[in-house]
Parts: sequence; structure tokens; C-alpha cells
Amino acid sequence: MVATSLLAVVLAGVLAAYLFVGRNLTRLVNLQEQEVESRRTLRQFTQDVSAAINLTTATASQITLTKPTGAGTTIVSYVYSSGNAPVYGTLVRTENSVPQELLSGVTALTITYYTVGGVISSSPQSIKAAELSFSTRAGSDNSGTLATYTTVSPRVVLRNKPALQ
Repeated sequence: MVATSLLAVVLAGVLAAYLFVGRNLTRLVNLQEQEVESRRTLRQFTQDVSAAINLTTATASQITLTKPTGAGTTIVSYVYSSGNAPVYGTLVRTENSVPQELLSGVTALTITYYTVGGVISSSPQSIKAAELSFSTRAGSDNSGTLATYTTVSPRVVLRNKPALQ
């Protein structure tokens, strides 16, 4: 009877440790996937914005720009679509009418625009730099695998765009 009781306590401890390790590993995988998505998004955003020659739309959730290509120019847009739990929002990049989902599980996203003097602006004509900030989440709070990730990009200067158009 005593041996059975001790065995039950030991097995309960082993099972609890196994579940704890499993949840932590799942949370780490979720966090790693978010970090990879974040880095990929920031790289693409930085390349597009720094190459832009013109901005046509500049809102907190959308940016549309024109950038040069080997055959002329192309229009690139980033559009944030918000959503509610459990799906949340997405950030979609569209170039040449081909959409590409860059981020999923977005809980908040803001694009901030700056003039040459560093003043926040919403006028596409006076914008000379942009900054992207977002938060994502993956996993489930109920199962203990929820991972949240927040990123703020550096200010990206529109190198090819004149100061005032």
C-alpha cells in the first residue's frame, strides 16, 4: 500500500514535469516562428520603403508606394487587416497584383510617418521616413503555449523620394 502511494506521487511528479516541458517547448517554437516572420517582414519593408520614389497612400494601417524596377516602376502596398480572437489580423504585401501574407496573428500594427525634420506627418507629399511597429501572438492561453512578440522597426528613410513633391 505504501509502495503504491509513493509510486503514484512519483508518477504524478514525472507527468507534471513532462507536461511543463512540452508546453515550454511549444511556446519556444511559437516564439521562434514569430521572430522569423518578424525579421522577414522588416527586411522586406525596409527594402521597399528605402527604394520608394513616391508614396500615394500613407495611413496608420496601409502604405502604398512606387519603387523602381529594371523595367520601369512597380506599385507595392502593405495593408493591415485587423481581426478578432482566435484568428487576429494579417499584414499583406501586394506587388504587381500578387498578394503575399507577411504576418499572421497580428494583434496591433501601426505605421508612423516622419518628415525630413523628424516630425510625425500623414501627408504623403511631406513624408521622408516610415516606421513599422506590430505585435503578434501564436498559441493558446488555455493550453499554456501562448507566445507574444512585439517589434518596432528603425525609421526607414525613403532615399529616392525628393523631400517635397
